[in-house]
Amino acid sequence: MNICFVSPNVNVYSETFIINLKNGLQGKVFHCHNGQVPTQCEGVNLAGSHSMLDRIWKRMGIIKYSLTEHYFYSFLKRNRIVVIVANYGTCGAYIAPIAAALKIPLIVNFYGFDASVYSVLEKYRKSYQEMFRTARTIVVVSDEMKDALIKLGAPAEKIHTITCVPSSMFAAIQPDYESSQILGIGRFVDKKAPYLSILAFRIAVERYPHLRLKMVGDGPLWQVCKDLVSALNIPNVEFVGVLKPDQIAVVFEQSFCFIQHSKIAPDGDKEGMPVAILDAMSARLAIISTYHAGIPEIVRDGVNGFLVKEGDVAAMAERMIELSLDRELAEKLGKGGRETIQSGYTAEGYFARWNNLISSLAAKES
Repeated sequence: MNICFVSPNVNVYSETFIINLKNGLQGKVFHCHNGQVPTQCEGVNLAGSHSMLDRIWKRMGIIKYSLTEHYFYSFLKRNRIVVIVANYGTCGAYIAPIAAALKIPLIVNFYGFDASVYSVLEKYRKSYQEMFRTARTIVVVSDEMKDALIKLGAPAEKIHTITCVPSSMFAAIQPDYESSQILGIGRFVDKKAPYLSILAFRIAVERYPHLRLKMVGDGPLWQVCKDLVSALNIPNVEFVGVLKPDQIAVVFEQSFCFIQHSKIAPDGDKEGMPVAILDAMSARLAIISTYHAGIPEIVRDGVNGFLVKEGDVAAMAERMIELSLDRELAEKLGKGGRETIQSGYTAEGYFARWNNLISSLAAKES
């Protein structure tokens, strides 16, 4: 079974969930990338086998698509693709007319910004409606996102909730529940609000100076957060930048809880289901996060972590302090997180759902 797996980018450190999905699909997977309508497949230009004649035909009106679309159309036809998986709604919107013209079943996989950012929803308003009509299946990572897409006009019967899963490499980790280290991992962007995590830590460390905060990742707010720590003279905050998975495993082992103060960004951007939280739960770390987007669907307050309202840094600080003073509770919540992952968010179950979905669509076309 020939599957065209499309993503605008390739090998982006913050999009490990896309590579994880690709590696779990059964069949011959052609990973097309580099743009909303891809221009490359596994690094090879899709236009490589075409000539100047295409440009002449385009000018004469013989080719009805843009050249980029024409090359992708030809690639799909030439390789006898039976199913297309488009990662991100924006990508799916561009590809939908081509898939419809070739009568190839299209699965569009939404993740977060593509279902929430105001400017994206406005720009793609019409093309989303066409995509909702022609795509065979729409996949979302949370029920909250499913509700959002239904409000945008997506047919409920086409939507499947398939939540991303953590990396299996973190399952064997045993955190140091006696550590003084609190851990945050994620891009430094508005919807993850790292500055609010820092302000919450400031309250906690003023009362308990032994506490430490380690922040992993980078992004546009990285320097802002460093300046905030410096200006307010907040002690024991360490910014370590982007880490590889084996390095993340080490910092998981050195920590006793995981924090992420997700919130709705000024531009409307929201989380889907943060994979860093899933990874931390798999690693048996107690979670402190917010009632935001799909997070409450997996983090249950008092069972496998704590949740606070968006923007409530005082409440987040109190939860940090509570776990610091009660390490048995930190361990209990951490183990609860691991049990949650084992009960419904395993790689085996995730890939089975995806492969069954693709197989059923392909079977209907045969």
